[in-house]
Amino acid sequence: MANEYYKEIFQTGEALINTIGGLTQIARMHSDNNPLLVDAANKLIGLMVQARQGEDGVTIVHSDGRYYFQGKRLHIRPESKRIFNRMLQYLEKRGIFSLRFDAGAGNIAGSEVITFARLMDEAEQHAAPPDWLKEQLEHNGIKWVDINGNAVAQSNEPATQADEAPDELELKRGQVRKQYSNVLGSLKEVSRKLSSNMNVGMRNSVRLVQKMVDIITEDESLFSILSTVRVYDDYTYVHSLNVAILSMCLGKQIGLDHSMLERLGLCGLFHDLGKVEVSRAILNKRDRLTDAEFAEIKTHPAHSVRLILKLRARRDRKAKLLMAPFEHHMGYNRAGYPQIWGNRPVSLFGRILAIADVYDAITSPRIYRAHTLSPDKALGYMLEQSGTSFDPILLKVFINMLGAYPVGTLLKLDTGEMGIVVGRSKGQDGARPIVQLLVAAADQKYKKGDLVDLSAQQPGGGTRKRNIVESMHPSDMGIQAAEFLMQG
Repeated sequence: MANEYYKEIFQTGEALINTIGGLTQIARMHSDNNPLLVDAANKLIGLMVQARQGEDGVTIVHSDGRYYFQGKRLHIRPESKRIFNRMLQYLEKRGIFSLRFDAGAGNIAGSEVITFARLMDEAEQHAAPPDWLKEQLEHNGIKWVDINGNAVAQSNEPATQADEAPDELELKRGQVRKQYSNVLGSLKEVSRKLSSNMNVGMRNSVRLVQKMVDIITEDESLFSILSTVRVYDDYTYVHSLNVAILSMCLGKQIGLDHSMLERLGLCGLFHDLGKVEVSRAILNKRDRLTDAEFAEIKTHPAHSVRLILKLRARRDRKAKLLMAPFEHHMGYNRAGYPQIWGNRPVSLFGRILAIADVYDAITSPRIYRAHTLSPDKALGYMLEQSGTSFDPILLKVFINMLGAYPVGTLLKLDTGEMGIVVGRSKGQDGARPIVQLLVAAADQKYKKGDLVDLSAQQPGGGTRKRNIVESMHPSDMGIQAAEFLMQG
């Protein structure tokens, strides 16, 4: 029921914004009695009545490039983004950050709606558009709409949790957790059947990755949080899924379209399939590998290609998934493995996988490592190899995407407190993030404390309330970051 409730809210909010945009465009071109304009005005009135749902009014807010309808963040479908971005620019040019329609919308005359549309369009030509528009609305007796010309302050909470009803957020968390679990199960099934020489298709994996792309295209924050999952026993599978997520998030940052993100996600999911052909004793060996053992490790990209070819799927689909898994250990300068003849540069997907693969690998606890690099230190380590192991431009985008202290980093503060990074503070570069404080509980466990913004200053300004003393990996304290970041 909750799912249907929010679906209806999102659909109504989307239709309302779309109709306002259409109304202003039609009003520019036609006279007041034009049937198209009259229909658009009546449609807006009908949507305002529908959107009320027993509330006193209907409110649309935009802040930081996001829309909020009735206090809930609107999740815009990919196919509607161009229209909504155009409407966003329209409102910003006029300094309008919120529109509130009065509850008595059903009694509004269509002629008043048309006047409102014309006034809103004309407002851009004046020095202070919001002030002028408010005066004109009052002068014309239009009392059923109220505008706000100041950016509506949103919560300092990160985008993963900002301005969403608790039940809505928990619903989304549940959907993402379920999706993560489903993809992980699908990958395990594919690997199990391949290692047993059984016939297996990739239709289920494709369908699940497509759903992941839909969510990531809309808002990657929750999947980014789940990519902090770090476990020993399921490392190979969890690592492959995390690489797929990180790769798709990076792909989104550089503007890849839906179909490209889907293909990139599948490449990430299957990039280490070949490890089923490598001895587990070698994969989990605590001591330094011998030359022969490392040589066996280096065969896994070629094995991944061979196993992808064995999957039951269209030949052209499989052909598009082969190159990146084969290349992901080559390195930007091709000094890695496999070594092949020629000077052809590593493909875009191969360079993306290389970054996501190494980042997840060195931030994951392994039985043969005494300590694991914290996310921020891992990025510093990778930055030292920019231009050699990693594409410098893609690595810069990746670092900017994650921030100075990526989500999931454990921080010690000068107050003696400890917390997990959950997001960036608005207007900050990530050096002073939003942190979920952890409070010691029974049995050497931790529970959630306050959510704090490390950019917050003491009363009167000047000094900060909290400063970072040290960054750590959560596993050093026996903490699984995702358990805190994904729970209510």
